[in-house]
Amino acid sequence: KIWLIISALLFAAMSQAVETAAPLQRWRGSRLLFLLTIPICFEVLWLLNLGVLNLSSSDSPVIENDSPVTENDIKIEENDSESCLRPRSNSDAALKAPLKPPFINLGMPKMGSSSIHDYFECGGHQSVHWLCGGRYCGDCIKESIDSGLPPLSSQDPKCRKINNVTSYAQIDRGPENLIQVNYLNEILSGVPNATFIMTFRNMTKWYMSLTNWWSDSKQVPFLPTKDNSMRKRFEVANITGLPVGVGRNVSEFTHFYCEYVKRVRKEVAKYPGRHELIEIDIEDPTVGWQMEEAFGINRTCWGKKNTAKHNGTLSEEELQ
Repeated sequence: KIWLIISALLFAAMSQAVETAAPLQRWRGSRLLFLLTIPICFEVLWLLNLGVLNLSSSDSPVIENDSPVTENDIKIEENDSESCLRPRSNSDAALKAPLKPPFINLGMPKMGSSSIHDYFECGGHQSVHWLCGGRYCGDCIKESIDSGLPPLSSQDPKCRKINNVTSYAQIDRGPENLIQVNYLNEILSGVPNATFIMTFRNMTKWYMSLTNWWSDSKQVPFLPTKDNSMRKRFEVANITGLPVGVGRNVSEFTHFYCEYVKRVRKEVAKYPGRHELIEIDIEDPTVGWQMEEAFGINRTCWGKKNTAKHNGTLSEEELQ
């Protein structure tokens, strides 16, 4: 600070002398004044860097907060920025591990249902995936609900498996009967106790998987061509939250899934002590450990299954 004061006084004195000097001397003095401003600027910057000078308009000193971030602070931050596109922590449910069956996957097609099915079968559970005997699980559940029966108590002999398993890895019949979306409230209220699973993945990758996958099965009411991909079946299916004509790009699918996730979380929370909700990102490399922690089945039972073999690319419009 002393050097800065001395330099400022010297600068002021020389300025006064230059003003009263002869023209030639005034020109030389101006050059000297210019050169003198350079070290003054460096001194100011140096003092600011050291924190000696405070140019704030406030009269209060600036006090840095060196307090460490506490666990409570982290929780508040996570709650404030909670996302509907990534799984929440399963720490509360994990305290009750191993969780009890039935295990019901509420996720979407092409979001890890085959991996869930194989995982529970590997762990010794009886599991159904898509078919519950001679009929689709989604049709069996819908028929039971429409008849005023509990969702998992079909009287149709062709739905025999639905009453005798502990894992329901995929309960829908594809977009044509997305039972977990259209009948979410009926399922939650009609099943006495359950552990529900919500799966997540990158939205663009999910959209590409739907776009690049079509069934070769004659049971699917669409021709086995890319023009009738699962993505297009979603677009015409008239699903709760995804009306006909919506689902033509990543953005529309993202909005649909986000709203569905928020709805699942809200509805499951209405049944504390009765239902548990486990959320997993199927692309997370630690998902095997997470499943083992929650369900008590060895992590080696987890693996990616049923990946799309039909390669393709998305247009710029679809990626919006």
